[in-house]
Amino acid sequence: MTPEDFDLRKIRDRLVARRAALLARYHDAQDRAEEELATPSREVIDAASEQWDARVLSEMTDTDARALDGVVAAIRRLDTGRYGRCAVCEQPIEPARLRALPEAAECAGCARFAEETPPRWVFSAGEER
Repeated sequence: MTPEDFDLRKIRDRLVARRAALLARYHDAQDRAEEELATPSREVIDAASEQWDARVLSEMTDTDARALDGVVAAIRRLDTGRYGRCAVCEQPIEPARLRALPEAAECAGCARFAEETPPRWVFSAGEER
């Protein structure tokens, strides 16, 4: 899938709205989220994503923090022209998957494989197992 197959402006708007919604769950983040929605320029997104309020981040659940990280990463992939390609196998991500989960970084096959494969733990020499 190529970027021409997507309406990149609509995708960016969805991702920015998702990011704002995640931030809006936490007090003091509501004003910033609404401000970003009103001005969803790349500069605002980049500046805000690099200058998170430590208090908001410390209050976020692990699930919300991972979701936020995925959304910000998707925005960066849009900016670098990598959006819509699997981070693992480099093949196009299925359009239906991207419509359902615009921040998806992996195709359905690679995501399924990652879920089904147990994690490998690497031990340093001399560590007990």
